[in-house]
Amino acid sequence: MRTKKYCLLLMPFLLLALGGGNARGAVIRDLDELSQKPLSYVDRGTADLPLLPAGEQARLNAEYDALHFAPWHQEAPRHRPDQVTWGFRKYAGNPGYGRGGRRHPPDWIRKMAANAHLDDYPQGGFPAITVTRTDFRLLPTREPHSRYPKNQGKGYSFDNLQESSVPEGAPVFVIHVSRDRKWLLVETSYVLGWVPPEAVAAVSPEFVKSWENGRYAAIVRDKAPVRDEKDSLLFRAPLGSLFPKVGEDAKRAWIWTAVRDSKGMAILRKASAPKAAAAEKPLSMTPRRAAQLAGELVGEPYGWGGMDGKRDCSSTIRDLFAPFGLWLPRNSAEQAIFGKFTSFRDLSPAEKETLIIGRGVPWRTLLWTPGHITLYIGVHQGKPLIFHNFWSIKTRDAQGKRGRILVGRTAITTLHPGRDLSIPDTTRDDLLSSLEGMVLLGEPPENGESNPPRR
Repeated sequence: MRTKKYCLLLMPFLLLALGGGNARGAVIRDLDELSQKPLSYVDRGTADLPLLPAGEQARLNAEYDALHFAPWHQEAPRHRPDQVTWGFRKYAGNPGYGRGGRRHPPDWIRKMAANAHLDDYPQGGFPAITVTRTDFRLLPTREPHSRYPKNQGKGYSFDNLQESSVPEGAPVFVIHVSRDRKWLLVETSYVLGWVPPEAVAAVSPEFVKSWENGRYAAIVRDKAPVRDEKDSLLFRAPLGSLFPKVGEDAKRAWIWTAVRDSKGMAILRKASAPKAAAAEKPLSMTPRRAAQLAGELVGEPYGWGGMDGKRDCSSTIRDLFAPFGLWLPRNSAEQAIFGKFTSFRDLSPAEKETLIIGRGVPWRTLLWTPGHITLYIGVHQGKPLIFHNFWSIKTRDAQGKRGRILVGRTAITTLHPGRDLSIPDTTRDDLLSSLEGMVLLGEPPENGESNPPRR
């Protein structure tokens, strides 16, 4: 069963729904009263102490590299036929609505399936690299899918067919080609999806050898400018992306980027990023450095599955830890089991809070509820604080009518965001109540430890 991701429980900013619906205008107290500067919550006495022993971080970093480059060293697809056909089966009976709320034709999915001709899957395979930031699609189409026409409109940030956004320079494995040759089915180490052929380029063994040079620059400033040797802007790299490092000078880190030639092959292009924006991986993991990276992302808008080059909850967490050499899966449920998991099953909200404060390690502990993942960053006025990217918060008025406060950005909050604007329903609407566990990154699961349910 495929796990759908991306912060549905708590999912842009400044909207209130006390009387039900989505009304605009109010600021939830957390965003008004809590400093949105992550460094404000770092203890000065421990700010520069390692969150992981050097040896353990080195091991995790080596594991990161192995996973990151795995698509270039596989000989066959990792995904089974039932996994690559899942989206077609899911939406076959409900083609849904596209742009402007227009209903898709009844045969829309059937025609796409015929074009995909997955009865012939797989059609060999070859290693490649992304040459531009690109959307990975569940089905081979740029058209969006919504179940409800009213949801399509200005500011709507969801598309059921958006799997993830993948940055420039990501190793991939191409496993299938559509009949019209306008779409490739592609695997990375963390996502499967359909992309246009011009988004990737095939890599030769010589290219792979040069790219996997063992020295990598991790982007630590979001939207960092990457320029060619003539100082022309090539693209802006998101925080967490990775490139081979080939040198540096007083102001710049020199890196390899990839371009696609007329035959679809990848060729190396030397480029640079500001030295302050490209740290050699792994960056030593301390509370101060984690908070500095978080500061790059605070206030960034929410984007389901990386739509429009934005982030959702799980990609925010994934990108934050990449410069430290901690590889994470792409969706929240899988991130929740990628470390030492502690179940909150059958615990009261007060017991959960006590456990978080007592056993959680700020800047290294993830808190998970089905559909959403957050980072625990410490205690403020006796209460846990979290860093997360979310779309909305459920509300309930005195008459029991439900609504949402829309936030749509990365922020620092308590575990009760929006409680001041809602009559709380502790069985459904409160984040603390809905938490099902926490995971300590950098430590393997213990034998017999309870894991969160797959959903």
